[in-house]
Amino acid sequence: MENRQITYSEKEIDVNDAQDVMMSFGRASISGDFIGRFYEIFLESEPSIKPIFKNTDFSKQKGLLRQGISLIILYAKGSVVGTSGLTRIRDTHRKTKMNIPPHLYKYWKASLVQTATEFDKNMTPKLITQWNKVIDKGVKFISEGYNL
Repeated sequence: MENRQITYSEKEIDVNDAQDVMMSFGRASISGDFIGRFYEIFLESEPSIKPIFKNTDFSKQKGLLRQGISLIILYAKGSVVGTSGLTRIRDTHRKTKMNIPPHLYKYWKASLVQTATEFDKNMTPKLITQWNKVIDKGVKFISEGYNL
């Protein structure tokens, strides 16, 4: 497999980083209630987050989150499907729609990486770095659309 580099914010994302994160997400997802635990961590990570979710149907939201994480990973791999999906998320999360302020994504990412660390028994420091790089790339794309 060709080893291509995608330059992002002075960090290099190798397609193998995204592949490793995809495998990690798969392992984490089958080892318990990954998404439920993520929301426990995320909703408590910053006081302004919980009110955003006050009218949320979490059974539906859990599926959307699983799909969103997958799209971020695909986006980091350079996939057209990932880019298309994240473009839709970027649109729905902007200021004039769901109004998700960009500064909240750092809590989302930290909660996601913490949950992955708890659930993936094969987690390593290198894999944590890969998770951070892959998620950063997608979050940057989404948050750049806030004022569009």
